[in-house]
Amino acid sequence: APWQLMRIRLARSVVQPCSPQRDAGVGLADYMRLPVEQYCNIPLPMEATLVGTDKADEFALTVPPITFSIPGVPLTVSPSLLATVTSEPDRVCISSDACTLSGSPFVESLRLNERFDFRVRTVFTWTDGAAGGAAGGAEIPCEIRSSSEIEVDVETPKLFALVPRRLLEAIATAAMRLVLDALQQVFVRNLAQDYERWVTDEGYRASRAEQSVPGPRHSSSSK
Repeated sequence: APWQLMRIRLARSVVQPCSPQRDAGVGLADYMRLPVEQYCNIPLPMEATLVGTDKADEFALTVPPITFSIPGVPLTVSPSLLATVTSEPDRVCISSDACTLSGSPFVESLRLNERFDFRVRTVFTWTDGAAGGAAGGAEIPCEIRSSSEIEVDVETPKLFALVPRRLLEAIATAAMRLVLDALQQVFVRNLAQDYERWVTDEGYRASRAEQSVPGPRHSSSSK
């Protein structure tokens, strides 16, 4: 057959400790429940960008280029995603099944965008820490948790027919894991830093509150 189906399944998670703050009368739960468009304020690594669209709760995410070190024919693609962000009382969910790949003229000639299905889901949860009680209860840590799952099904071009499917899947999984880990770890770390500034700086909280008023969407990019 000229095409072989490659299935990629990737699940990664990270836990980021935060400094519990009580003096301001607000905590991590209040911060995580801010309007979702404020995620565009959080710096991203590796020249990634996050920009709001005209639709409420929808964002355009440009992912750093991913290089697949396929023997004899290495490929570098630049994914762009349309993601929906929904806020619930105890979690924030980011999901997308809309991804477009771009790259060199050779990559474009492979017409990969016609040959793959893509799904990603990231869930942020948190614990707004508390000290142990007088009865000797355990201390509850203050932390943000991020869990991501990616599923990709792609029909690989006949150009790679001589490369075993399991090797192709291993190469693709390793490349995507590298980028996902960098994005997830840095984003959650920067989120925690932004929270600690927000909870301790009244002026910063006021400026962020102004951003909650309907108006031009903001964007986030690497720094």
